[in-house]
Amino acid sequence: MTKEAYNQKREALIAKAKALVDEGNIGDDYQAALTAVENLDTAYDAANNARANFEVMYGDRKPRNMHDVFAAASIPNVEGEVIDRIGSPYPANSKGIFLNKTDSFISHVEASESDGTLLAQDGALGEVIRGMVTGKWVNREFKNAVTTSSAGTLIPQILSAQIIDQARALSLFTSAGVRIVPMDTNNMTISRVAKDPAFSFKEEGAAQTEATMELDAVELKSKTIYGYAYVTLEAIHSSQNLDEVIQRTFSQALAQGMDVAMLYGQYNGSGYDTFAPSGIMNDTDINIVPASEGNGYDSIIKAIGAVGAANGQPTVYGINAQTDEMFSLLKDTTGQYLAVPSTVSTLNKIVSNQLSYDETAGSDALVFDPSAMLIGLQKNINVQMFEGDTESIKKGLVAFRIYAMIDCVTLQPKHIAKITGVK
Repeated sequence: MTKEAYNQKREALIAKAKALVDEGNIGDDYQAALTAVENLDTAYDAANNARANFEVMYGDRKPRNMHDVFAAASIPNVEGEVIDRIGSPYPANSKGIFLNKTDSFISHVEASESDGTLLAQDGALGEVIRGMVTGKWVNREFKNAVTTSSAGTLIPQILSAQIIDQARALSLFTSAGVRIVPMDTNNMTISRVAKDPAFSFKEEGAAQTEATMELDAVELKSKTIYGYAYVTLEAIHSSQNLDEVIQRTFSQALAQGMDVAMLYGQYNGSGYDTFAPSGIMNDTDINIVPASEGNGYDSIIKAIGAVGAANGQPTVYGINAQTDEMFSLLKDTTGQYLAVPSTVSTLNKIVSNQLSYDETAGSDALVFDPSAMLIGLQKNINVQMFEGDTESIKKGLVAFRIYAMIDCVTLQPKHIAKITGVK
């Protein structure tokens, strides 16, 4: 795409978004317009190794993301009042605070001037790591993006975010579609419905009974998932797939650690650690369905029924590899493999070995509506490299430290069903 074509298309999209703001329409259409501009910027940056051109509207001030484009706009809130949005990261009643399955965490990272170059080049993470160790940089902008201090070298956030996005793709919860809310601080309060309002028909001119809706609050309090690993100097100097290995290894470790804690909490032998998530399976308010040995998909169907009885709409069931194999081997009396019951086949199946397996007691499984849970993730995932510790010097290693801050809570416990003892 030429720069002229890009600018014309971008200006048309911005004009559409501004018109929606002027009309007071800041719902789905407005959010779609912002997303279209962001997608256009991403495509242009990747193809042309350049940042979006905002000078037409802003002169020397370049916004970091599309939400800043309307940062100074006055937008009516839900009560019809006009609120000042300077400094606010999102429009009033915008849906942009949540990350859905297909959304990228990268879009919520504070961008720097070199980030367009970093994102545009395949293998950028490996080249940055190799440059930090060897001092040889394939691109000077890569070097400028790195922050070095006496405590170590911080890998750019835009590349660290790629690791968390890959971890999300591997996680039972986020691959199922559980939403993520990026957190600016270490705690956030979310409202959930404790009691639904009940509506009924009424006679003309007659007074209607007030419908009562009760809300309560759940708190997301970020917990630190932390790990470190050593990589040999030889691997960093010579590996052709360093980028892939680092991303895959760290993202797998993050996904596994997050899933275990978000499922079961972190047990220390005598109790559960309060500095880890409490665990969805430990929530006493969710449905519990004991499985009967030899009854195939019965327990899954019963769990679907338990969620449905609470007016939930389950779309996912999670099982471990052993349970998946057992179900796949089910046969009828003629030796033919059994078809998956239609009630179950309409659900998205996710196989996760983080769901407990016990040959004697049986396995756990989970049936749920992804909107019944919420994950909080603080925006700054931190990947840092160290070379000066004793172990590194003695053995010719480079230490990598990675941590993220997360939490997971249930919003509608009865829309989740835990199955125990699957054999």
